[in-house]
Amino acid sequence: MSAPHPVPYHRQTVDSPNPLARFAHRARTGTALTVAAADAPRDGRVLDYGCGPGTFLRSLGDRRPDLELLGYDPYFPEGPAAGVTLLDDMAVVDDRSIGLLTAFEACEHMTDDELDDFLDQAERTLSADGLLLVSVPVIGGPVLLAKELNRALLHRRRSDYTLPELAAAAFLGRPAPRTDDVRTSHKGFDFRALRARIQRRFALREQWCSPFPIAPWPVNSQHFSCWRPRA
Repeated sequence: MSAPHPVPYHRQTVDSPNPLARFAHRARTGTALTVAAADAPRDGRVLDYGCGPGTFLRSLGDRRPDLELLGYDPYFPEGPAAGVTLLDDMAVVDDRSIGLLTAFEACEHMTDDELDDFLDQAERTLSADGLLLVSVPVIGGPVLLAKELNRALLHRRRSDYTLPELAAAAFLGRPAPRTDDVRTSHKGFDFRALRARIQRRFALREQWCSPFPIAPWPVNSQHFSCWRPRA
């Protein structure tokens, strides 16, 4: 779920002054929108878990005006724009009522307990033929060096990594230990561990990386996965 940042989130992502970061995040958001618009069921309900100010949902509504758009994010108490229903509690969502549940750049900010609750809610609310669409950052491989350099130069933030941790993550793909505050740090997040955790409860339909889907994960910045409820 979206967490507060010293630098506005859009300035770290789609409006970053760094052209590489801006390209990567715009590719991610474009991919998320394209996939969701194609996969959401006709006249269905879409729930964005960690919706922030509702930017994704508003864009999806422009493409798919037939959809009912729901958002849940405890870190943004003010509701998104017209056309999006902001939920205070996932408990109000009926069982098996959601055709597409999305979680973009959210799971990496959840504690283990919160992640279990998210997956519980996904199992409960998704329809039998519904889909769970997840994107998370790739924290590892050579791209991590560029991310940490961007963090230092543009956002004046010290790295959370020691030099050995950074080298192991960037060149060996070995995750560093996670920090205590997962709300504001990606350090140690491993999309592979999350994927294995989700796969214990959902069936994987497909997965890919962004912004270069045909390239291996170490040279990408985001990982997408699409899941179906198990019978």
